[in-house]
Amino acid sequence: MGISKWFGRSKEEEPIGEYTLVMMQPGFLVDYDLKTWQVTEKKLYDYEGDEATEWELHAESEVRFLERSEDDGRVVLSLTHSVSIRDFDEDVMGAILEEEDPPETVHLAGRAFAATESSTGVQRVADEGTQDDETATEKDRNFVSWTYESEDGHVVFVLRWGDRDFSAYEGEYVEEYQFRDILPATLA
Repeated sequence: MGISKWFGRSKEEEPIGEYTLVMMQPGFLVDYDLKTWQVTEKKLYDYEGDEATEWELHAESEVRFLERSEDDGRVVLSLTHSVSIRDFDEDVMGAILEEEDPPETVHLAGRAFAATESSTGVQRVADEGTQDDETATEKDRNFVSWTYESEDGHVVFVLRWGDRDFSAYEGEYVEEYQFRDILPATLA
């Protein structure tokens, strides 16, 4: 009788070796910036055929959103936190509602951000057992996204969900090596 049988775990349940960001599911733990963060949710995004994965991370009272995408074979990671659409110096929501486009430049917390990209997409909540390309469900949410970047490497995302529902996120681009000790909660 093997040890895994005594502890109720089979070899198929846990991969052998190191865990990576793409393997993270809700319940996983990951170290970043001298804190241990818990993955509480995983979402999948389809930006007009370009796919991205987002993990919601919690540490103490902080909440962050880690998004991973690939652009021409290069991995792009952004780590953001939620900000109010009303925190911008400009009336971003009013400009979008009136002109169907946001301002070319926005200001947040004393920093200027220039528009770099806009796209439409679909957000899906990922279940641990689902595949990234699974068909649409009633939980799918359509959105329009605008990306802004500052000269010092910070990024802002403004999203429009339907007619009058907006969200905004501010953060920076990060590297995969900054995330260490990735473990499922069952092994932590």
